[in-house]
Amino acid sequence: MQPVSEPPTVAARPDAPESSAPVLLGPNGTVLRTDILQRVFGEPRPRVVLLQGPAGHGKTTLMQQIRARMDERDAATGWVSLEEGDNDTSRLFGHLQTLLQSVEAQSANSGAAPSAPKVKAGRAPRSDWMVDRLDRLEGEVALFFDEFQTLHNRSILDFFRTLLERLPERVTVVIGSRTIPEIGLARLVVNHHALVLRAQDLRFSLQEATAFFASTEGLALSRQELEQIHGRSEGWPAALQLYRLSLASPSVRQSLTDIASFRPRELADYLADNVLGLQSEDVQGFLRDTAPLRRLCGPLCDAVLERDDAQRMLLHLERAGMFLRSLDSDNYWFKYHTLFSGFLAEQQREQAPERVQAVHRHAARWFADNAHYDDAMHHAIAGRDFAHAAEVLDHWATRLVMDGDLMTVERWYDRLPLDEIEARPDLVVKVAYSLAFLRRRQKLGQVQAMLERQAASKDPGLAARPSVVRSMILIIQDDVSGARDVIETVDLHAGDATGFRAFELGAGANLVGYLGIAAGECERAHEYLSLARAHSDRAGAAFSWGYSVSTAGVNLMVQGLLQEALEKFRQCIAEPRITLDESVASAVLVACHVQALYETNALDEARAQFEQFRDVIRNAALLDYMALAYIAQARIHDAQGEPALAQERLDEAESVAHASNWPRLLRLINWERVRRALVRRELDRAQSIASRISAAPLSRPEGWLPFCEDAEGDIIGQIRLDIAEGSAERALSRTGEAMTAAIAQGRVRRQIKLLILEALAHRVLGAEKLSRRAMQKAVARAAPGGFLRTFVDEGAEALALVRDVHAAVSDAGAGSGFEQVRDFTQRVLAISGVECGTSSVLEGAHFQPLEPLTDREQQILTLVAQGASNRRISDAIFVSENTVKFHLKNIYSKLAVGSRAQAINAAHQMGLI
Repeated sequence: MQPVSEPPTVAARPDAPESSAPVLLGPNGTVLRTDILQRVFGEPRPRVVLLQGPAGHGKTTLMQQIRARMDERDAATGWVSLEEGDNDTSRLFGHLQTLLQSVEAQSANSGAAPSAPKVKAGRAPRSDWMVDRLDRLEGEVALFFDEFQTLHNRSILDFFRTLLERLPERVTVVIGSRTIPEIGLARLVVNHHALVLRAQDLRFSLQEATAFFASTEGLALSRQELEQIHGRSEGWPAALQLYRLSLASPSVRQSLTDIASFRPRELADYLADNVLGLQSEDVQGFLRDTAPLRRLCGPLCDAVLERDDAQRMLLHLERAGMFLRSLDSDNYWFKYHTLFSGFLAEQQREQAPERVQAVHRHAARWFADNAHYDDAMHHAIAGRDFAHAAEVLDHWATRLVMDGDLMTVERWYDRLPLDEIEARPDLVVKVAYSLAFLRRRQKLGQVQAMLERQAASKDPGLAARPSVVRSMILIIQDDVSGARDVIETVDLHAGDATGFRAFELGAGANLVGYLGIAAGECERAHEYLSLARAHSDRAGAAFSWGYSVSTAGVNLMVQGLLQEALEKFRQCIAEPRITLDESVASAVLVACHVQALYETNALDEARAQFEQFRDVIRNAALLDYMALAYIAQARIHDAQGEPALAQERLDEAESVAHASNWPRLLRLINWERVRRALVRRELDRAQSIASRISAAPLSRPEGWLPFCEDAEGDIIGQIRLDIAEGSAERALSRTGEAMTAAIAQGRVRRQIKLLILEALAHRVLGAEKLSRRAMQKAVARAAPGGFLRTFVDEGAEALALVRDVHAAVSDAGAGSGFEQVRDFTQRVLAISGVECGTSSVLEGAHFQPLEPLTDREQQILTLVAQGASNRRISDAIFVSENTVKFHLKNIYSKLAVGSRAQAINAAHQMGLI
C-alpha cells in the first residue's frame, strides 16, 4: 500500500454537452476534469465512486484529482494499488491495516485523535472491524483502491460488498477498475450511494482536448486538426497524450488523415513509435530497458542498468509526461502506464530479447536483496532464472507458511519447474504444508512423491526432514493410523527449536493432541496441545497457534466443559495475531466456536461467524472442524425456520466430501439427514437415507473416536434409527456399550447424548421411571456446561421428557440442590417453544398474543413461516433489513417468544398462520 502523487495524463466524457465554463489545467498540463469532479462532489454525495474503463482511460489520474480535492478539504486519505497477490486474504488485510493506520495518523495530526477501540465479545465480521475504526475518525475520510479488477477471491469481494453497504457517512471510497467488480454496486446506485463512471464518461470532450493541447508550449493546432485528433482518438486520454508528445514530428502531423483506418490499439502503437523516435538515444535505451519492470526506483534502475543517474532520469520522464507516474509522495517508486510499457517491452523483445531476460534477472536479484520477494519471484520467473526463483521462495515460504499465507506459496509453486523444487528438500516441505492445508489433492500427489523419495533416502537427516508434514498430510486425508505411525517417530520435545523447526514441532504436537482426543486420552491431549502452543510462540506462528487453541477448546467440550471452551475461543479470537487473519487456522478456530455457540443457543452470533468464514471453512478446513461448523449451521437454519437453507448447507458439505475423498464426512452428513427426517417423523425417508450409508466399519484404531463424532456419527445415528423403528432393546444394547467406553474415556458430552437416547428408548418400552431417570442424569451432566441444543436436537419426545424433569424439580426449594437443573431445563424448554407446565408444541394448548399483530407484522410472520430470510423478506415487501428486524422484535414481544422457531410454533398454535 503506497500513497500516490499527482501524475500527467487525464480522462473525460465525449458525449457530454460542451460546457461554457473554462477548462482548468493542473500540474504538468493535465486537464482538471471539472464536470466529473462536480458529479463526485455534488449532491446527493456518493459514498462510493467507481471509475471503470480499459487501460488508457485516465482512471488513475482522475482518482488522483479526486484525492487532491479531498486534500483541499482536509480529508484523511489513503491509497492501495492492488495486485494479483492481494487475493491472498492475509496479504490484503495487511495492506488494509497499513491503510487504516495511515488515515488514523492523518486524523490524529489534524487534532482528531481516534477514540479508544471498542472491545467486543466474540469475533465480529471483518467489515465491522474496519467500519468501527473508520467510524471513530473525525472529519472526512477518502479511501482509494486502484487496479481493483485484479481481485477475484470471493470472500474478499464479499468483504468489500459488506463494507460498502455499511460505510460511515463521512467516508468515501473511490475505486479504479478495468471491469465492473461484483461488490453490490447496483443496489448502491439505486439508493444514490454510488456513482459509476464508465469508459464513455471518462473520455475527453472536444473542449477538454482543445485545452489539453493548448497547454503545450509551442504546439499550435488548427480547429480542423483538433477535430481530427479528437475524432481519431475518440477522446481516449492515452491516445491524446501520445498525440501531444508525437506532434513535434512533421510526419505525424501530415498523417492525420492517412491513419483514419487505424483501430485504437494500432493508433496507440503508431503514436508511441513516433514518441519514442523523438527521444535521445539515452532516453530511448532507458525506456526500453526499464519497460519490463513492474515498478521502478532510482537504486533499482541503477543496479539493473549499471548507471548512477536513474533517479534524475525518472524525474525528468515524469515531468515530460512520458507515461511515468510516481507511486508515493517521496518520488521514490514509479510505474509506467500499462499501454506504453507494453509497447516498449514488445519492441525490446523483438530487437534485443537477451537484454529483456538480463533485465529481469538483475531486477530479481535486487528485489530479493531488498526483501521485496513478490517482485523478485515475478522477475526471476520472467527471466527464466528458475533456480533463483526457487531459492527466493524457499526463503520466503518460511514466513508465509508460519503466517498461514498458503495461497501465496501455491501461486508461485504453480509457476516453478518441479525439478527445481525437488532439488530443495526444505522447499518441498513448505510447499507440501501449503497444498495439504489448502486441500489441493491433484497438486499434492506430485509433492507427496517427492516427500516419499526424501523419506526413503539413506541420509538420516534427509529422511527425517519430511516426517511431520507427511503425518499432517495423512491426517488431512483422514488416515488416522498412518498419521499416528509417522508422528510417533518424531521427537517433539526439543525445547530449543526456533523458526520453522519450532513451527513444525508445534504442528506435530497439535496432531498428537488431536489423536489424543480421538483415543479418549484427554490429559495426554492437553499436555501436547500446551507443548504445541509453546513451540508456536517460539516460532511466532499464528497458523499453528490457532490450531492449538481450537483443538484445546474441543478437548474441553468433549469433557463437558463447554463454558471453559467458549472462554478459550473468545480469548483466542480477541488476540491481535488472529484479528485480521483469514487463514486455514482462523477458519478452524471459527468452526469450533460456531459449534460451541450453537450448543449455548447463541444462534445469531454463530451464524454470522460461519457466513464470514464459509468459503475458507469449505475450501481449507480439516474434516472434523468442517463437520462441526456445517452441521451446526444447518441446525441453525432449521431452528430459525429456514429448512431449505439447512438442506443447502448439507448439500454443500456433501459436495466437499466427494471432492476431497472424505467418506467419513459423507457418512456424517447423511446421518444428519436421518436425524432431521426423524425429528419431522418421516421414518420412511430416514430409513431410505440410512440404507445408502455404507455399513463397512471405518479404518481406525480400536476404540478411537474423532471429536466431530463425539455426539454424532454411526453409533449415535443407528441408535436414533433403532428407537424410531421400535427396536428399543437393540438401541439400549448399543447405548450400553457406547456408554461404557464413554465413561472410561471421560467423554462427558457423549455421555449426555447417550443418556438422552437411553431415555427415549426406555420411553418406547413404556419404562417411564427408567426413562425419566436417564433424562435426569443427562440434564445433570449437561447443566454445568450449558449444552442446551443437544436436547432440542432430539425432537419433541426428548423435550417432553425434559419438561417432566423440570416438573419434578420445580417445587424443590432453595438449598435443595436442584436449582441448577430447574434453571437449565427451563432454558431448554424456553428456546424450543415448550411451556414448562404443559407443552404447547406437544399438547396443542391454544393462547393469544399479548397484543394484536398489525397487518405488516402478520405479513412478515407469514413470510418467516415460509422460511424466508430477513433479506428475502425485505426484498418481498420493499423495506430495509433493519425495518424487518424492528418488526420481528415487535412480533417476538407480542408472541412472548425469543426466536423464529418459537414464533412459528406459537403462530401455528394461535391460528395466525
